[in-house]
Amino acid sequence: MRRVWLFAVLACALLLSACANKPSQPTQNESPALLNAQLGLNYMRQGNYDVAMEKLKRALEQDPNLPEAHHYIAELYKTLRNNDLAEQHYRRALKLSPNDGALQNNYAVFLCDVGRYAEADERFVKAARTSDYQRPEEAYQNAATCALRIPDRKRAMAYLRSALDINPLLPGALYQMTQLSVDNGDYLQARAFLQRFEAIARHTSLSLWWGVAIERELGNPDAAADYARQLRQEFPRSEEAAKLRELK
Repeated sequence: MRRVWLFAVLACALLLSACANKPSQPTQNESPALLNAQLGLNYMRQGNYDVAMEKLKRALEQDPNLPEAHHYIAELYKTLRNNDLAEQHYRRALKLSPNDGALQNNYAVFLCDVGRYAEADERFVKAARTSDYQRPEEAYQNAATCALRIPDRKRAMAYLRSALDINPLLPGALYQMTQLSVDNGDYLQARAFLQRFEAIARHTSLSLWWGVAIERELGNPDAAADYARQLRQEFPRSEEAAKLRELK
C-alpha cells in the first residue's frame, strides 16, 4: 500500500508541476478559449470541479482544437473517475500536441493508474526524452514507481538512476532507491541514499524505520538508537513505532 500511496502523491505533484509550466493567470493577449481553459485549471486546483468543468467545456466550445483544454479536462475527468472521457480527451490533446512532454507524462500516469503498464512505460520514456520537457527526471521517477506495480524492480532501479543522473537531489527517487536497496539487502547503498534523502527532505515514519534497520545491519547501534528515538518522538502512533517494541 505504501508504494501505491507514494505513486498517488507523485502523480498529484506531477499534475501541478506540469501545469505550472503553463500560465496560471490569464492575460489580455490570450484567446477566450485559452483564458477559459486556464480558469478551468485554476478552479480544478482549488477543488471547485463544477465550475472547472463549466469553464473547460466552454473553452472547447470556443476552440475544439485547443490542446490545453483537452489536457486539462482529461485531468478533471480522471479526478472524477470518468476514465473513458479522460482517455478520449488525452488522446485528442496528444493528437493536437504530440511533442508536449508534460501531456505525455500525465497520460502515462493515467495509463498506470488503470493498469496499462506497458503503454504507460512507453509514454513515460517518451515524455522524458521530449526535448522541451523541463522535468524529465519526474517522468523517470514516475516510470519507476509504475514499474514497481508490475512489479519489475530491475526496471524501476534503472529509471530511478536515470532520474538521479538528471537531478541528484530528487527526494522521491532517493526515497525509493533507499527502499529498494533495503529490500535487496544492500545496506551500505541504502545508507548512502537515505543520507542524501534526509539532507533535503523531512523523514517519514518509514524512512526512520529504514534508518534503524540499516544501522543495525551495519553494526552501528548508536545510530540505530538515534533513528529509533526520532521515530518515537515524531511518529509515536505509526506502525513503524509499534515495530520498535518487537526489536531485541
